[in-house]
Amino acid sequence: MKSLSVVLDSCVIYPMPLCDTLLRAVEAEIYQIYFSQEILEGATRNLVKNGRMTDVKAVRFQEELKKNFPEAMVEVPPHLVAAMTNDPGDRHVVAAAIVANAEVIVTSNLKDFPVEALAPWGIEAWHPDDFLVYLDENFPEKMFQVIQQQSEDLENPPVSVAQLLNKLEKNNRVPNFARTIRCYEYGNSILQIAKKALDLLGKPAKEGGSCFDGKRYRLWCNQKSLTITSKDSRGEILRFENGGIGGKLSSEDIETFQIFAKSLEQEISQPGMQKSESL
Repeated sequence: MKSLSVVLDSCVIYPMPLCDTLLRAVEAEIYQIYFSQEILEGATRNLVKNGRMTDVKAVRFQEELKKNFPEAMVEVPPHLVAAMTNDPGDRHVVAAAIVANAEVIVTSNLKDFPVEALAPWGIEAWHPDDFLVYLDENFPEKMFQVIQQQSEDLENPPVSVAQLLNKLEKNNRVPNFARTIRCYEYGNSILQIAKKALDLLGKPAKEGGSCFDGKRYRLWCNQKSLTITSKDSRGEILRFENGGIGGKLSSEDIETFQIFAKSLEQEISQPGMQKSESL
């Protein structure tokens, strides 16, 4: 599969955990990265403004990016910037994508990159959450390794995979990616808990198969598949079908099912106890 050529906007270089994930995916050769000097200036300017970096560290950060990704820098001619039609403050980003022959701009500011301004150049603007989910769908093992290595390298203070995913979900606005990675890590264990719950507490479902209705989740299975549906606005959060597991699990889902698993063990040791309240 051909890797995407991507320009990172300054707004996704600024949140450091997200930036780290994006850059590690480049190092894993999952996609190709491009940026311009003006994009780097925009990122470090915000870091300095918000007290996250000194001017000296900002210069060093830019130098490290250029050193580690020497093929990523592009020079953008002023006349090309002037010819762009998107938001004036972000025209240099589209111009950089054109120079790099990039297919995607990853940005949190989608409103500044309307489709009609990008389409003539064959470029699309993707939110970082959508972009990371796309990478995970196409390179699931590599993306999990990226997150795992990122967690292992954070030593002061130590950050577990679960804590890192919480940071990415809550602070950097990539919730779907975080939940997809959780499914990769925890999906099989949640599946086993669901199977045990259906074996012990399941009842015939109207649509066929067996189901279990708790306060927060509905479990359902037939001979071919098993699903877990959240009773809030998220809908289906896990599906097992044709030997594969997919879904979007929150940290709260993981914790709830782990607690519920303990109650199921009590159900086994003390038959007849009603445990539906805990799910």
